[in-house]
Amino acid sequence: MTTDHTTPLDLALFDLDDTLLGGDITFQWMEWLIERGWIADGNAFRASFAAHEQAYAAGELDMEQHLDLLLSPLEGRRVSDVSAEVEACLNDRVMSRLYPGGLQRIDWHRQQGHRVVVISASTAHLVAPLAQRIGADDVLATGLEEAGVDSDRYYTGKASGIRTFRDGKLKALEAWLDGRKPRQSWGYSDSHNDLPLLEAVDHAWAIHPDPRLEAIATERGWTMPDWR
Repeated sequence: MTTDHTTPLDLALFDLDDTLLGGDITFQWMEWLIERGWIADGNAFRASFAAHEQAYAAGELDMEQHLDLLLSPLEGRRVSDVSAEVEACLNDRVMSRLYPGGLQRIDWHRQQGHRVVVISASTAHLVAPLAQRIGADDVLATGLEEAGVDSDRYYTGKASGIRTFRDGKLKALEAWLDGRKPRQSWGYSDSHNDLPLLEAVDHAWAIHPDPRLEAIATERGWTMPDWR
């Protein structure tokens, strides 16, 4: 996505999981796929996912291994079929988990004329449709590799583009800005993994922060609201 380079840019950057959303959108999607029979051994998949979550909390997640796990159930599946399941999952499992305070904050930014971007380590096929529903202007998330043409497009089970995780969020943001410098910027996240992003904005907000981020936010006087 590109930006308009002719007008001043005030930018609000929102993490998704545990920031705008109570819990992890990928976890909800995983459970949805297990129930739909798209994941054959649900217990083994859950165990692997739980191990990756622990590594994420410790700041030790191997994102490539994580993406290989998450995208394996989509290999060979038509993009249109996956999109239909995503919409159903959002309706059934995700929309009710959005934090009211986060939605109010998005509305505040929009009323000020700020550009709202959801920037998430979760994959784009989940993040983009949710971001559209909540009124975000743009999305930065890890893409999915596709093959085929038109209505026969399908997912290969691999990720594509910049991995929007840790420093990758800044790389994706820089590419999206395309040399433009925001007039002022806000960043919202719950995780110490997003410290590079929070340190890059003018106004950092720690939302229900993990212990490491809470300690840093307290020391630096960052805003720490409760959006639940």
